[in-house]
Amino acid sequence: MEKLIKLVNSPFNSNIEIVGDIVLSTHVPYSERDVTIQVNPNVQDYAENNDQHGIQVRQVMVTTSTDQTKTLHFDFGSDNIQKTVVDGKEYEIKLMQIGKENLQGQDFPYFEFLIKG
Repeated sequence: MEKLIKLVNSPFNSNIEIVGDIVLSTHVPYSERDVTIQVNPNVQDYAENNDQHGIQVRQVMVTTSTDQTKTLHFDFGSDNIQKTVVDGKEYEIKLMQIGKENLQGQDFPYFEFLIKG
């Protein structure tokens, strides 16, 4: 499996991407030269028809750190490629690009990664 993902830090996009059995999300610190991401196992909990009187819930996304959470730092120097193991499966994560994306008149940082696993 090989997948190119793009994480955009904006209020208009989720900074979370699911690739196979892992969830990747941006984390602090990040800049125009480097980025930190968190890698978690893909554990999903979905409660259908969770509405209560007077309140309608359609989608809520929550990420929490666990003992399996990996925090990885990337830059275009010595930390361009990181390998990590989640649930016994090895993944190679490569930082491909850091840039800015203009959304609704504002520039937001984005980070592209190639995931192999």
